[in-house]
Amino acid sequence: MDFDRYFSILISWLYVLPWGILCIAPMKGKLRLGFRLTLGGMLFMSAAILPVAALIPCCFNVKPNAVLLPVLVLYFIAYRISVTATTVQAAAIFLFVGAFMSVATNLAYAVDAAYHPEGGAGDNLMTFALCRLLFSIMLPVVFYHMMKTHAGFLINHMKKHYIWAMRSVISGTFLIINVIMIPQKYETLYVNNIFTVFLCLQFVIFFLEILIGVSFYHVLKNLIEASDTKIQNDLMDMQEQSFEKQQRFIEESARVRHDFKHTIQSIKYMADNGEYEELKQFLDEYSSTIPEKEIMIYCKSSALNALLNHYRIQAEKFDIKTTYSIELPPPEKAALSSTELCSIVGNILDNAIHAASAQREGERFIRLTLQMQRTNDFYIVAVNSFDGKPNIKGGRYESTDRRRSGLGIRSIENTVQKHGGITNIYHKGTEFYTDIMVPAARG
Repeated sequence: MDFDRYFSILISWLYVLPWGILCIAPMKGKLRLGFRLTLGGMLFMSAAILPVAALIPCCFNVKPNAVLLPVLVLYFIAYRISVTATTVQAAAIFLFVGAFMSVATNLAYAVDAAYHPEGGAGDNLMTFALCRLLFSIMLPVVFYHMMKTHAGFLINHMKKHYIWAMRSVISGTFLIINVIMIPQKYETLYVNNIFTVFLCLQFVIFFLEILIGVSFYHVLKNLIEASDTKIQNDLMDMQEQSFEKQQRFIEESARVRHDFKHTIQSIKYMADNGEYEELKQFLDEYSSTIPEKEIMIYCKSSALNALLNHYRIQAEKFDIKTTYSIELPPPEKAALSSTELCSIVGNILDNAIHAASAQREGERFIRLTLQMQRTNDFYIVAVNSFDGKPNIKGGRYESTDRRRSGLGIRSIENTVQKHGGITNIYHKGTEFYTDIMVPAARG
């Protein structure tokens, strides 16, 4: 076996490491095992696969690139498994970085051709191997921060699959063009001005990919910001409507309590004067004004208490059993304002009633717990029954009602995130869970 060729192939294939680092950069918030473990896994995979794969072109009459292709497919599969991003997002990033790596590869071929004009791409000499590795290492040095911040922003905020598919097609096209341009025989580069044209094309592809990438980022960033503005306005409108609904319930309850004081005085007066017929008629008329549902006292917050009663009454209309366990934090430890707490609870119960009311089989229920833990963290935990068929789009839960767009969940997440809390929304079978933790206010 030609050991010089073996080591040159092995060294040239080490460019998959900077390729992988650039692919990981925008996914730092979506790595299943964290950055260090993912990087360690990539190094372990490289140590296990590359030395064995490099033996194949040395022991058999196979071109190195023919072996490299399935190796890259394995790397992509491992990459896809290691991230929580969608497949089309992972493919777009992988191909985007691959297009840059193809430029580094062809430039390494150009340097090799300058030193060995009689050779070709299949020779895989040490000059090519070292240049390819060097040029590939330069890419993470220059572009790592850009990939981490700008590409990472798009990964976290742009969920539309067709956008990422379009990005994949563009990068894939550049990658295919560069693969086709690989000089199998270096002597062809010395015919007329082909060498100059070859180098110019590499720089054109390199800067085109950067230009398209930058344009892609800014266009999508503007679209995302415009969409976020609209969502924020919708959330404010929805919260205002929820607040008005709470206020109406509170005012109605207050009016009944206020009127009842005068009612007692009227009853006492008629009873003292023996006006029993008038008293009976008065009681009949008054009973028609009393709310049919009993007002329950769950907590000391009038606003939250009114909200809980309102949704309890709404739930009973759909035969949904509600169970509330409410323990509010002391005022000095309450990070959430009364309005924010009512907004979160209102959105949870509104979504829960909508989901449970659509359930055709089994018990319909909603269980809500608000509790302060010993760690001074405030927990809001809700579980409700539903039909077991969640509507998930782009990794997010959406309402099954076409008129609703999941704004309630976004409102909850935005409010909790503002206070440094955590929102975990998931389902198991026919039960839907909303777990929220908000740290106590800092005194």
